[in-house]
Amino acid sequence: MKRLISFVVVILVVAGVIGTTTPLFKDIRLGLDLKGGFEILYQATPTTQGEAVTRESLIQTAKSLEQRANALGTSEPEITTEGTDRIRLRIAGVTDEATVRQTMKEPAELTFRSMSGCPVDSSESSSKDQTSSTEKSTDTSANKNTKSSAAAETKSGSEENAVSAQTVGSPEGVQVTPTTTGEETIPVDPTAAANEDPLKVYCKVEMTGNDFKENGASVVYNQLNQPEITIQVKDANKFAEITKRLIGQPLAIFLNDDLLSAPTVRAQLTDGTASISGNYTVQEAQQLKDQINLGALPLKLTEIYSQSVGASLGQQSLHDTLRAGVIASIIILLFMVFVYRVPGLISAFCIIVYIWLTLMIFIAGDFTLTLPGIAAFILGVGMAVDANIITFERIKDEIRTGKSISSAFKAGSRSSFGTVMDANLTTIIAAAVMFGLGTGAVRGFALVLIFNILVSIASNLFFSRYLLSLLIKGKLIDKPEYFGVKESERSAL
Repeated sequence: MKRLISFVVVILVVAGVIGTTTPLFKDIRLGLDLKGGFEILYQATPTTQGEAVTRESLIQTAKSLEQRANALGTSEPEITTEGTDRIRLRIAGVTDEATVRQTMKEPAELTFRSMSGCPVDSSESSSKDQTSSTEKSTDTSANKNTKSSAAAETKSGSEENAVSAQTVGSPEGVQVTPTTTGEETIPVDPTAAANEDPLKVYCKVEMTGNDFKENGASVVYNQLNQPEITIQVKDANKFAEITKRLIGQPLAIFLNDDLLSAPTVRAQLTDGTASISGNYTVQEAQQLKDQINLGALPLKLTEIYSQSVGASLGQQSLHDTLRAGVIASIIILLFMVFVYRVPGLISAFCIIVYIWLTLMIFIAGDFTLTLPGIAAFILGVGMAVDANIITFERIKDEIRTGKSISSAFKAGSRSSFGTVMDANLTTIIAAAVMFGLGTGAVRGFALVLIFNILVSIASNLFFSRYLLSLLIKGKLIDKPEYFGVKESERSAL
């Protein structure tokens, strides 16, 4: 009676968990071949002759692609690196493929810009201020700015490579700071700059991404434990000339014409390194560091493969595949019940548990389910049934020799265990080779197949035997007919 109660409780608990979590299946991420979208495979090459594509540069370029895909308004872009020089991009819901191709393959363009000679220039603004102001207001302004300049110089003097304090204000986070001429500090009108486009405010390109060392930006912490971004340039003399000319002026950082920051040059820097400081959070500093490194990568992307799947075609593929899988699973379950009777019912329940476990792994791991993945999934159902068929056939053979149900169960389970494990192990090895040497859909198929086998071993080898042992040890099934063996077959042998 205890074993019967245990059997019923296990069945009810497992069934309840499956029924409760079934609504989560709608959260499974579907691949492009099931929901429609666009896929591109790029080959990355350096734009500068003689340089090589490193692992770090490939990963940073993949991050750049993800940022661009997000800027296009797409949902959940998938960007993965393959091999040493390839990047695969998958975007769902793409309607304008030409725009995606054009936007994605362009290298990230990092520029450092100044206000020299720009429509909103410090010298022009200062001239206007001097002309329109009275002598008294000029004196007051000069006194205030002298104090401000002194404070700024005190801070810069404590840091050897201090390039800036973080800028806040207009436009879009840019603070146009005062420029210095000899002993006199001349203010810049921030209102004039605020009304202008940042590209017009900072129109002169002083440095580009190729002027910086690859992955030369890093986050460090000053004596106050505040994050700063250090950068390294290739030509220290060029950097020294630029920083000398722009002392007291902002040197804005742009990535693909988007303003990242506008730090102020505090001193001439001659060693090819600089420090961007300010009121950055750790996350902001890391983001700016990644963006600077991103733009400094001289990688060119060449499209070598692309695939487009319409949304309607993807939905039709999903519908047809699910219908085929459901029909195949029902036929398999009916076959097991018809041929193996009570053990077949247990096997059918364990197969349902197997399907549920596999789908929950997809949800928990946030894996993408594709057509090859579904094919591997259905194949796994057949392999799970194979494990039960081998076990039940061995048990039936032992029953036909005249052994009791309990003895036949032990002997059949023992003799079939090695066979089942060897078969699963060889399949895992084959799938691992496919995953290691394959690409794209082949790797997806192999990965799903490995998961299927591991889940199958747990659900259809151990769990099914546990349930069957509860019924046999409780003497609830003690006749050969319960296993699909006729009494005449047993007696004849």
